[in-house]
Order: sequence, then C-alpha cells, then structure tokens
Amino acid sequence: MTTIGVLVPYRSDPEMIAFVEEHLDLEADLVVCGSQDGMSDDELRALSEGVEPNSYAEILEDGSTVNITREVVLEGLQRQAQRLLHDGCDAVMICCTLPWEELDAMEGVVTPYTILEDTAATVAGGSGAIGVMQPVEAAMEEEIQHWLALGERRGLEIHAHYAAPQVPGEDVVFSDDQYAEVARSLAVQDVDVIVMDCMAYTEHHRAVVAEASGKPVLRAMQLTGMVVEHAYR
Repeated sequence: MTTIGVLVPYRSDPEMIAFVEEHLDLEADLVVCGSQDGMSDDELRALSEGVEPNSYAEILEDGSTVNITREVVLEGLQRQAQRLLHDGCDAVMICCTLPWEELDAMEGVVTPYTILEDTAATVAGGSGAIGVMQPVEAAMEEEIQHWLALGERRGLEIHAHYAAPQVPGEDVVFSDDQYAEVARSLAVQDVDVIVMDCMAYTEHHRAVVAEASGKPVLRAMQLTGMVVEHAYR
C-alpha cells in the first residue's frame, strides 16, 4: 500500500494527528508529523522573541501560544519532508494551503495551493468568479494575495469571506449557521465555485456550505489527498 507523509506547519500532537487521520479519507498508510517536531517549549519561546503576533502559531504544553517566523517553519518543513521521503514515504503532502514555493522544487513533495488554484480556475471557467473561505480573519489580507494574483492571471473575480474552523492559536470557531451565512453571501456574489482554503475545514463543513450555497465546493484536505493518492498509488 502507498505510504503518504502528511506534514503540518507546526509541532504535531496526538489531537492533530487524530484529526488528519479522521478527515483525510485515503486508501493509503499515513505518517503524520509537524515541521517543529522535536523542538522543546524553551526552543520555541526563544524563536518567538520579537515575532509579530499574526505569524505562525505554536501551542506550548501549558496551553499558551507563541509565534514563529515563516523562515523557521519553512526550514522545519524542508527538514521533515526530506526525512519522511528518506524513511520510505512515497510522497509528502504539505498540510497547509498557503504558498510554499520553495517546496515546489522538492521531488515527491506536494503543496496544495497550486492544486486548489488550478482546480478552482478550471471549474470557474473563463471570466468566472471564485469564492474563497479564509480561516484567520487577521491574516486574510495577506493570505488572499495569491488568489488575487490568480484572478489577474486568469481573468477571474475573487471574493473572500472569513469562516473560522478550529485552528491552532485561534479561539473563534464558526457554527453551522455561520458557515451557511457565509455560503449564502458568496452565492449572492454569483461565484462559480467555493474554495475552503484551509486544511482544517472538514467534510461536514463542505456539506453545509454546498447545501446553503448551491455551488460546487472544494475542500482542501480531501482534494489534495486524492491527487496525491492517485499520482502515487
């Protein structure tokens, strides 16, 4: 059976591993780990000194949160991806929808953002519109940039709305009614497809959004996993 490494951009824990194993429904053996696995709380605290609050969140053993830079996370992702491939994984799936262009050059490493962009653009068609659901309100302005760039390249309208799943370092979690409200708002803007742009969105979330909007909905974790499974089986 195919073995797929699943790599999250923070330190893994049993709850996160269980979440991935539950919501990534593939006929493959999964090896789940995190970019900062092996780092102690003291090491993470030291790396967080002077870092902006909206950077990458790490939850410490006492439940508090610190933030580290993209550069530190990238180094961890590269190191762990190399280890997973060396240890026998057929491929490594990055469990984060943000652009990690530096990882695209690594053979056997699959980043979701290009899969989501290309699939959404194909479903939307020429001069169509894409709705993007974003998980962190404070980071939306930055995280929507690659979608806006896609819109410029492909002649597509991009409409972004905040919808909060359970993500590290964030306290807000939307109810089904709130997801449905966001879905209807995007439908009113006449989008052709809705992208759930975070690996923390579940199949339940996708079903709620699809029913409320009446639109095709792409869930990042499952779509990326299906591509990886198909390519490497």
